[in-house]
Amino acid sequence: MIANIGFSALVTILLASVFSFSLVMYNIVALKKINEKTLSEIVFAIAFFSFVLAFISQICLIYSFIISDYSILNVYNNSHHLKPLIYKISGSWGNHEGSMILLITIICAYTFLYALIDNSEFKNVALAIQAFIIAGFSSYTAFVSNPFERLFPVPLSGLGLNPLLQDIGLALHPPMLYSGYIGFSLVFSIALAGLVKEKINSNLAINLSRWLNLSWALLTIGIALGSWWAYRELGWGGYWFWDAVENISLMPWIAAIALVHSVKILNKNGDFKLWTILLAIVTFILCLIGLFLVRSGLLTSLHSFAVDEKRGFYIIMLIALIGGFSLSIFSFKSIKMSGIKNISIDKGKEKNVFISKANLIIFNNYFLLIALFTIALGTLYPIISQVFYYKSISVGEQYYNKIFSILLLPFMIFLNLSYIKKYRDILEIKKLLSILLSIVLSFFIYFNYKTSFVGISLFFLSFTAFLFSSLSKFKPTNIGHSGFSLLLVGVILSTILGYSKEVSIKPGEQINISEDGSYKAIFKSVEYYAAKNFLSRKINFDIIKNDKIITTLSPELRYYPVSDNTTYEAAINHNLVSDIYFVVGNKDDNENYALRIYVKPFIYLIWIGCIFIAASAIISVIKLRRK
Repeated sequence: MIANIGFSALVTILLASVFSFSLVMYNIVALKKINEKTLSEIVFAIAFFSFVLAFISQICLIYSFIISDYSILNVYNNSHHLKPLIYKISGSWGNHEGSMILLITIICAYTFLYALIDNSEFKNVALAIQAFIIAGFSSYTAFVSNPFERLFPVPLSGLGLNPLLQDIGLALHPPMLYSGYIGFSLVFSIALAGLVKEKINSNLAINLSRWLNLSWALLTIGIALGSWWAYRELGWGGYWFWDAVENISLMPWIAAIALVHSVKILNKNGDFKLWTILLAIVTFILCLIGLFLVRSGLLTSLHSFAVDEKRGFYIIMLIALIGGFSLSIFSFKSIKMSGIKNISIDKGKEKNVFISKANLIIFNNYFLLIALFTIALGTLYPIISQVFYYKSISVGEQYYNKIFSILLLPFMIFLNLSYIKKYRDILEIKKLLSILLSIVLSFFIYFNYKTSFVGISLFFLSFTAFLFSSLSKFKPTNIGHSGFSLLLVGVILSTILGYSKEVSIKPGEQINISEDGSYKAIFKSVEYYAAKNFLSRKINFDIIKNDKIITTLSPELRYYPVSDNTTYEAAINHNLVSDIYFVVGNKDDNENYALRIYVKPFIYLIWIGCIFIAASAIISVIKLRRK
């Protein structure tokens, strides 16, 4: 019964969305035969109705997981009655079919909020485009990827959930990441509405900014949560592995950075009109491409869903339809708006100033797009090689690290120039002290840790940019720049100063963590316990600093009988200087336990930087709302 209600709600969303889109399009083609106010009321009612239905469908699926209804194939494949409640709930979206329901719920929520809040001239057209996207997602989910598909005969127990997904990260990371992805659908719809109406102005920029900053903030938090989850759960001591699906989440994030800055210039000066619209289209298309690649089985990734070719083909058609339609409109309207005189509508007003704000933004946008192409090439080339050359290859982190370290140099140079603005301003005492402090720290790190010239140059530029932005006026832009610079500083320091070691150790033995012997670990004891859905072996280590016990770390090795899988649960000691990270593996016949130790200095700056970036975007949304 619950499954039937959930599926019926899903199909009804499809029908309502098709009706909403058709009604608005008819009114455009028929030259406004329907009163605009009446049309707005109908479209609003459909948006509200769709959101309620999506919420009902989501609740039906979650409830089916909670009660372990194995008559539903999705529940049987991804759950088990021994799982804790939190993982039953989060498991409802930890699979392909369930994630699509979550996507539909989020996009319906965005659409309803926009219909409720916005009163601009772009509203009805934007809602019609949103309805078209909802219809595409709903039809795909209902007919190709049904999360309520029935199973007969009904099994007595399920297959369980991947143990790596039985973590609080699954409850937080996917919903936040999807909220960021899907928010760009609304940015796409508003931008396209402005293009259709041929009104790309400050009103459109303000309308875009609210939802763009919100979506970018949520995507930033989603990516940061995924990084934090990987750091804690995978036991590799890393936070970013340049996995294919990690790259896919990074591409729309980078495109959104360029879009955020372009929208600001559009709002302030009226420049970058077509550039802004194109970036809005590209950002959402990148989200759709990511959706396809994760669900097509083409990528070898920790995140990929195992699906059949039919699903991949449907998503390709959806991307082609949405992308082709939007780019066709862009091509037609851009030619029309440029006029027969072929005058660019993207010229900056500060024509004679090379280091103007507009010029610095356009330069950095070019570097961002180059970075975007670099990631896309590294991610897609293995697929191209397999299809055309019948060779299976992989692109490793060395490719990305080398190219990005070079690309970030000019990017950070222009960011610093944006704070200096005029050459004489470099004599300001706070800027001068910032540069001197950065030089001193850079020389210290360079001579003590023998890092590369590119690495130390990037540290200097990142730390200088952080000081510049931190010492500047308190406003969202400076908070965001501080966060981005802090993130880079955290990446550089944890890479340059960090180290790891692998040892075999017996109970009662002691090992040096640091080279100077100031940090030590003593193998204290071994414990065994049984949880609801796994068996655990926990090793207790006393961490000693200068002959004084400061904490106890207890890494675990867990065995999940239902799925017959083993996971390594890291134990981490966080402090202001560095993380001490322990992972314990199997033991040999001589009672020696395999132990991996990672020391990660200042790694917490990465996540603090992400918080700053997200906070800057949210503050911008609040300020725009007040205006």
